[in-house]
Amino acid sequence: MLRLLAVTACLAKVAIATCPDDPEVDLCETTGEETGSAFRGSPWMALLLPLASARPKVATGLALALAMAVGAEAVTCGEVKDFYKSEQCCGSPTTVLSNPHKSDAYNNDTDAMAYDAASSGRRLASNPRPGFMCPTDTLTDAQMTPYTFQHCTGDVQVGKSYEVHYVHSSAGTDNDASDGMNADLLADGLGGAANGRGLLNPMVVVQGQIYQIVNGGPTVNDLLHGWTVVGHNNSVMYSGSTTGQSHDNSVCSPYVITWHVDKDCHQVSPESFDNLCKQMKDLYGMSVDLAPHGSRILVSPTYVVQSQYVVPLA
Repeated sequence: MLRLLAVTACLAKVAIATCPDDPEVDLCETTGEETGSAFRGSPWMALLLPLASARPKVATGLALALAMAVGAEAVTCGEVKDFYKSEQCCGSPTTVLSNPHKSDAYNNDTDAMAYDAASSGRRLASNPRPGFMCPTDTLTDAQMTPYTFQHCTGDVQVGKSYEVHYVHSSAGTDNDASDGMNADLLADGLGGAANGRGLLNPMVVVQGQIYQIVNGGPTVNDLLHGWTVVGHNNSVMYSGSTTGQSHDNSVCSPYVITWHVDKDCHQVSPESFDNLCKQMKDLYGMSVDLAPHGSRILVSPTYVVQSQYVVPLA
């Protein structure tokens, strides 16, 4: 590990250029989406560290290969992205009915309170629990016109809000729990990202972005990469946990999640959101996550990260 860190530090020192057309370091996009010959500077060095903890031999090999390349031929952004994806660190997006997170832009808990009152504290099997919604009081009748979704399933409706999670994990994307691990411990919406490769506590980063479906809303053709396509200038980061209904004050989540959360509410057209489900289905063969997952009830402040540790996204 020390050897790897030494090589990584050396690379970070000499890597002074950046990819000007890829400022967000989105290692999960295709290599054609950035300058093929541009050298990836020090920002991507930090992304080697999750691999170092999970697969030190692989990460060391990459670091040494990059070190050799620095002296001869610059490593391109595309080459780094190809490796990142070949190691299955790119997770699949998941949708959550309304928002397990809360901000000034999405703080309407009317549906959540109605759900809790009807369930009397029990988890309803038929429907996912709503979270915090973007306000609808300013939407017109035309904006609230229903839409028939062709690809999204479950409780996906115009006017409602959905938090999309873009998951990155050192455990990869393997959903196979046949290695003896307890499949019941798999967190809602994370699947193999939380337990792939048999790792009990992998390094998981989840980018959360909130979309309100509005008829006539903005068209976003690539919500699959919404974090970098839509923008996230008003975001925070903190160390927390999973947000699914499986965990609460009585049953704690076993996973540590580094959260990057956009505090803004982004309106999108129903066609755009339906296309996200189509992308998830066509590119990843996903089916379960085409329907929104539920949001857990807010846990006791005793278990919540203190506000001084919720900081602007660096």
